[in-house]
Amino acid sequence: MTLIADDSVEVLQLDGKTLYAEDDGWRCEQEDGSIVGLGIVFEAVDLSGSPGFEDEEYSVVVEAAIVPRPESLDDDVVLEVCEEESPSRDRILLDLYRHYGGVPVNIDALQPARASCGASAFVADQVVRPEKTASGTTIEVRHFRSVEEALAFTREFYVFISPIVFEFLDYLLDQPLGQGTGRDMIWRLAGKG
Repeated sequence: MTLIADDSVEVLQLDGKTLYAEDDGWRCEQEDGSIVGLGIVFEAVDLSGSPGFEDEEYSVVVEAAIVPRPESLDDDVVLEVCEEESPSRDRILLDLYRHYGGVPVNIDALQPARASCGASAFVADQVVRPEKTASGTTIEVRHFRSVEEALAFTREFYVFISPIVFEFLDYLLDQPLGQGTGRDMIWRLAGKG
């Protein structure tokens, strides 16, 4: 899989808590030359009311996932996930993400949250907390007071550093995801797997 990158990232707001970023250079290539354009969905998730966050003031986190661009999706996948007859590009992306998710990315792993707090603290009110993953690894995760602050931070910081994700694309797509790998998921959604 080869990555071809440039520096012009476009951002779309898909709904009140979800952003999507893409760049023409974010794509992967299979051995047969097939190319799938990629983007990243960022969703601000409010954990208030869930265990450990009942009375938490900073209850919003940002989840990120790599998805194929709408132009790269298999027509059958678009028909499966979209209820509208002629869905907009934004609607296809949101429906795809809601139905299939994507290849998860720990966006804070790109630059440790505590290392970037100085500059990023001017963008949004946040706290950084260590959390254990399912594999037992401790990672730093940013928590925000509101969805609005999380989205502001995403626009100003996460989108800015998101091209780094594609420098590690092969590693991310080779990670196991339930049935298969992230690469398998991307190729399946693009009708190439």
